[in-house]
Amino acid sequence: MENVFGIILKVRYDSVGDTASTELLGKTMLDWVRLSLGEAQFAAVEFDENLEVPLQVKHYADASKKYTVVLYSDTPLITKKTVVDAVAVAENGNLNVVRMTRGYVFRTAFLQTCEKLYTENTHYFAEEDFLTANSPHNFALISDVMRNRILRYHSERGVRFSDLGTTVVEGDVAIAAGVEVGPQNILKGKTVVREGAKLLYANVIEDGIIGEGAEINSSRIYRSYIGERTKVGPFAYIRPDSIIGPDCRIGDFVEIKKSIIGTGCKVSHLSYVGDCEMGNECNIGCGVVFVNYDGKDKFRSKVGNRVFVGSNSNIIAPVVLEDGSFIAAGSTLTQDVPAGGLAIARARQVNKPEWQGNKFAPKQ
Repeated sequence: MENVFGIILKVRYDSVGDTASTELLGKTMLDWVRLSLGEAQFAAVEFDENLEVPLQVKHYADASKKYTVVLYSDTPLITKKTVVDAVAVAENGNLNVVRMTRGYVFRTAFLQTCEKLYTENTHYFAEEDFLTANSPHNFALISDVMRNRILRYHSERGVRFSDLGTTVVEGDVAIAAGVEVGPQNILKGKTVVREGAKLLYANVIEDGIIGEGAEINSSRIYRSYIGERTKVGPFAYIRPDSIIGPDCRIGDFVEIKKSIIGTGCKVSHLSYVGDCEMGNECNIGCGVVFVNYDGKDKFRSKVGNRVFVGSNSNIIAPVVLEDGSFIAAGSTLTQDVPAGGLAIARARQVNKPEWQGNKFAPKQ
């Protein structure tokens, strides 16, 4: 492709939108077409259907290149192989023009002097490549073809998908060989899934990094890091800018927001950890809330190593829980807790057996 210059005609359809900027599985359609040109330089030109193609593109061609390939932004399935094959037809047949189903290969010297197309012959290649996004229905067909191409690419490199029909992987996602991906997983953005990881049922991961041997189940992860062998879910919500260390357990209905969780920590269920820096081997009980917002400003909490926070506790930031501290269940903390200390921040229980308002009390 070193003797080729590429030109992409940007096409706009009202029912589809601007095909140059419309996103398709993590890239614009223009980007997908650009990839088919490989390392060749290219120019993107607004398309005018009232003008002959040579008139629209002749001034953009690179005279140092023997051939100029003209493609369209509404055919994002076009592949580099098809472009190479079309150039080979022009080279082997000594042709000035090769008309494809949607697109052209011109000898550059010819393109720069001609005003009209002088060929009526169409050369056919992999026709799936030329499916055109000229309607919402066709765009849906293109999306499905592209989705399957991406899944095939990863499958051929050792990724194990259990249900291709319900899995979506965008174009910039990287998945290591041997990773297991269950049904209804959606992997978006620049997500990276490393060796030995298991994505069980129904996850959405966008711009996440999933460490070696991690296991994710029915959870949402956005722009965050999940450490080696850590288990997340079901139904966990990891919000952007969170870092979960190795060998952790983030359980059901846990929300992590902009926090750092150290090695070997357990946040097993029904808790909110927001704006927190947590050390290693901590245990966060059921129903714990790190209260990070006072209605005006956000504040951060710091938790040391081997800290135990009992169920239904509220940690009102900014506080520091030092190494080895123990927070009794039901506490509401507003002050720092020293290393190894026990904090109890709740009212003393008082029973009133003589209370007459209890409708369940036995009649006298």
